[in-house]
Amino acid sequence: MKSLIKIGTVISYCTLDYRFIKLCTDQVRPFSSQIIIVSADHFFDGTPENSELLKKTYTEVHGVDMIGYKWQENQPKYWHNMARWIGLQYLKNNIDFVLFLDADEIADNKFNEWLERETFFSQYDAFLFLCYWYFREPRYRAKTWEKAGLLVRKNKLTRDNIFTTGEREGIVYSTLPNAALINGMDGRPMVHHYSWVRTKEEMLKKVKSWGHRDDIEWERLVEEEFKRDFTGTDFVPGHHYEYETIEPIHDIKLRNFE
Repeated sequence: MKSLIKIGTVISYCTLDYRFIKLCTDQVRPFSSQIIIVSADHFFDGTPENSELLKKTYTEVHGVDMIGYKWQENQPKYWHNMARWIGLQYLKNNIDFVLFLDADEIADNKFNEWLERETFFSQYDAFLFLCYWYFREPRYRAKTWEKAGLLVRKNKLTRDNIFTTGEREGIVYSTLPNAALINGMDGRPMVHHYSWVRTKEEMLKKVKSWGHRDDIEWERLVEEEFKRDFTGTDFVPGHHYEYETIEPIHDIKLRNFE
């Protein structure tokens, strides 16, 4: 990378995203001066993490700082931001910008090319990225673009703007008007979001244990979804996107793991 800007990447991780974590880290490695993976010892519903799979992750993903923290009861919904806050504490002093990703968000190969446009970094404090959104399988991609991944100037991050119900978008609002919504130099997204690419069993585990588990009847929606072949739309509230079938961009194998 030609840019003199030093980027630290903080990845929020739980073992439900085990299949994505190595790909996630490999894709940010070319432009990251430091990579931090942060995970808790419990899921958001208080059930214990898969300690063996966490250990396996530690042995398979190299050249990163693995940071663990203890879950606490009665955490508010913005506990999703805890990993970002903790990761921030371990970043080196010379880091200029922080890239916040979830483990199921994969940066495109074009990301490095975009980063070399150094003029952007003098104009803005935060960059929120448009992304491709996938459902059930990596070959089903929404025709509507979503948002995933946030690059923000490190000295603009505070406890107050990290711990908001808006999560990463809450950080963006705190930097307005010096924030930009970004796609690639070719006008297409540079992030692939695989949050809902899962087997039925994995999807049920996700909706039972994540921070939004009480928002709606997720388990019923998952059960109904897998009674049939994919219909071309998803059940996620506020989405219900239409999907196209593509040749998968990444080699993501769908199989349950323990």
